[in-house]
Amino acid sequence: MKSLRAIATLAVLLGTYLLVSNDAHANGPGECIRYSPLHYCIEWDDGNPGSPGNSGGNGGGGPAPTCYWVTIPDIDDDPAIFADFDLQVPPPGAEIIWQSWECSDGTVTFNFRWIFEPTPGDVATEVRARIEGQLPAPVVTATPALGTASIIGVPTFVAVANWNGAVTDSGCAGATCVTVTATPSLRFTPGEPGATAVACSGAGTTFNRSIPPKDQAAIAGACAHVYRTRTGVHGRPAEWPGSVAVSWSISWQANNGQTGVL
Repeated sequence: MKSLRAIATLAVLLGTYLLVSNDAHANGPGECIRYSPLHYCIEWDDGNPGSPGNSGGNGGGGPAPTCYWVTIPDIDDDPAIFADFDLQVPPPGAEIIWQSWECSDGTVTFNFRWIFEPTPGDVATEVRARIEGQLPAPVVTATPALGTASIIGVPTFVAVANWNGAVTDSGCAGATCVTVTATPSLRFTPGEPGATAVACSGAGTTFNRSIPPKDQAAIAGACAHVYRTRTGVHGRPAEWPGSVAVSWSISWQANNGQTGVL
């Protein structure tokens, strides 16, 4: 007998380098941990910002929303914005853009910053944060059905029912526009001692009754495993803890021809 559990993993690296104007004590996303020779912040930590009248927390006891910087129209025609948010005034003639800190649940945190014209990689990281909130946890189906014992020597098949393929989103900051694509891949770990993980093609394999099980399991990329070791006997558990994981590879392409991965 075996059981399956669905897990989702995100194959990305977090973090970026932005030229930002807040000093180390500003009310912003975390604290500045590296400065330029002109004392402008060029690397932030990953803290979540508070704001005047808003702590930035989720407050409801559930999972915290995904938050990210979003480019907005210029607001530097209001001189008070610099004092209100403890922002340094940019150098004369500097090309800057304004951003606000927003969350996937619609929370308005009322935090602002300005940054120098970002690199395509900076914009891609901003878009990646939005995409992260769109990636679904996998819903696993199996033959035999989940919770039903498999037969020794007969293939077991698994698939992801809510598979939608690649997810794409775009964003711009100033003249820099980037399209980010998250591409999923599926891996089935049977859980039986000595069994190797199976790299599955697409959404996995939904058993087709018109094809003999062994023939269908032999197809390249089939998401299947033949269990050989009985469970529930002396010294063995009642089931083998199989699992299915979806990993996302993140790539981006900018309107200036540059490309990269996250």
